[in-house]
Amino acid sequence: MIRSSRHILKYQNQGKTDWLDKLFEDYLKELRYYINSIQTVKLPLDKNLSSKQLEGKHIFHSQWKQNIYKQASEIIRSCRKKHKKVKKIQNISIILDERLFDVEYQEIGEFDEFIRIKLPYFEESKKRAITINVPIKHHKHSLKYSSWIRKKSVRLKKIDGKYFLDIIYEKQAPDKKTQGNQIGIDQGYNKLYITSENQQSKTDFKSLYLDISKKKQGSKNFKQILIERDKLINQEVNQLIKENDIKTIVIEDLKNVKKKSKFSKSLNNKMQRWSYRKFTRKLQSICEEQGIDLKKVSPAYTSQRCSKCGEIHEESRNGEKFICISCGYSEDADLNAAKNILHRGVYNPSITRNQKQ
Repeated sequence: MIRSSRHILKYQNQGKTDWLDKLFEDYLKELRYYINSIQTVKLPLDKNLSSKQLEGKHIFHSQWKQNIYKQASEIIRSCRKKHKKVKKIQNISIILDERLFDVEYQEIGEFDEFIRIKLPYFEESKKRAITINVPIKHHKHSLKYSSWIRKKSVRLKKIDGKYFLDIIYEKQAPDKKTQGNQIGIDQGYNKLYITSENQQSKTDFKSLYLDISKKKQGSKNFKQILIERDKLINQEVNQLIKENDIKTIVIEDLKNVKKKSKFSKSLNNKMQRWSYRKFTRKLQSICEEQGIDLKKVSPAYTSQRCSKCGEIHEESRNGEKFICISCGYSEDADLNAAKNILHRGVYNPSITRNQKQ
């Protein structure tokens, strides 16, 4: 298991911030240059090139050039795998391995540690790289990883003009649980979730999404309310796992739900407010940490199938109510879907139209 703890870099002086500004500006230019060089076959893809084979335009430090070339190769390889074109890079993460930083721990004083970053710039003598010491304060989230192994790399990010540093941790995942309950979960826009045991999220997300819709996208208030939404999702997932002895969770695989789809503007805005991705990521994380088997199944017909008789009819679903036109079974539509999701994941992986399960 790999996790990260994010720390805002706000305690360094202005001089160090200026160096970070320069680093990100030059790094982005160099990354774009290497991407273009690979695409125009001036450089090969994914080769173990020496620093002498990498002609720097803005950054000339050998280790930094190799890191940037590696990141450029990864970006191109990822795009080719997804059959996508490489878009102009705007935002970047800078991975620092043990060659480019070290840590100085503090037992006393205001800060818990200093991250010493070796910049790709040289002193006037050109014999030594310039370094900056960035102070770090640990917080509640980072302390939960005190028993984990700290990896020998960190990640620098720039978000809305602010700098952040991600400390990365690793731990062996526990064995899968063999005892406990199995539940299906149906996720929705108005209800964050409902389980096959009829447990539902306690937060009124419908009202929350209404509040989000009133905020201007990209504004400070919009970003703040999304943070509040994410906190509520974390609380809901933690509470669900805490209150139940679970060995298996089955959810729908809604991977085709895109952040930016080709739907109408109003529907795109609705999709942005929806919490599917955040809920799924949090669920995946906590299941991995606690040895819970998380399964994803196709969502086909889960809202149209009767969880009692197995017949599938589109007419059986009527808004929030499900009434089977074959056997008359009546149930909350989302609860019926959650039962079908569990059935598909645990008992029968395939559901086809007009086929009883």
